[in-house]
Amino acid sequence: MLLLFGSGQVYAYGKTGAAPNRDAIPHTGSVLEAISTAGYTYIRVEESSSVYWIAVPETQVEVGEKISFYEQMLMENFTSKTLNRTFDRILFVEAISKGEALPTKAHAQPSKNKQPPKPIAAPQPPVELGDPVGRYTVEQVFEKKQELSGRVIEVKGKVSKVSSQIMGRDWVHLEDGTGSKQAKNHKIILRTTQAGIGVGDEVVAKGMLFTNKDFGYGYFYPVILEDVVFNK
Repeated sequence: MLLLFGSGQVYAYGKTGAAPNRDAIPHTGSVLEAISTAGYTYIRVEESSSVYWIAVPETQVEVGEKISFYEQMLMENFTSKTLNRTFDRILFVEAISKGEALPTKAHAQPSKNKQPPKPIAAPQPPVELGDPVGRYTVEQVFEKKQELSGRVIEVKGKVSKVSSQIMGRDWVHLEDGTGSKQAKNHKIILRTTQAGIGVGDEVVAKGMLFTNKDFGYGYFYPVILEDVVFNK
């Protein structure tokens, strides 16, 4: 695929003008197919000799229309449960404009990734993390996040959600009954290459804690555990 993907922001539908940041990567292509479901529209786009899929918050487009947008976030091996379909690669964008004029927004961020997407790699073995500094409740992890940042810890709880193979990892939501939804400290997100973890599993998770991790497109986490391994 000739297209370059990245994580730059995309901008408000219907407002057009010059690109607000010269590093943001623009695209204009023709709509080959569009499917709307569960708040998103999936669009198969043809740009020069490249054909690829994008996903955008639900909007109306017609086959044959030209659309323009900036790059945002590439996801590989992404499964849409509502479509019951897996996309090898799909580019998520915040908005499109119709025609060749690009959407704009004042706080545009440049695309950080200027390289073509890498082939989907085989699953990697878990990283050797070493001994944890301690075991904490979910609420304690949030309370002590600055102290524990960059350190290996354990958390025991029940898996409430699993999102498979997003950006090469499974994303696991873990809760243990501590914290509250109002305070947004009742669950913690874990990223792992370990297979076999399902909703309802009671596990001890060991991983390295990071704070203020920003993956783009609204995927921002004040606390997240990476390279997690599980014991049931």
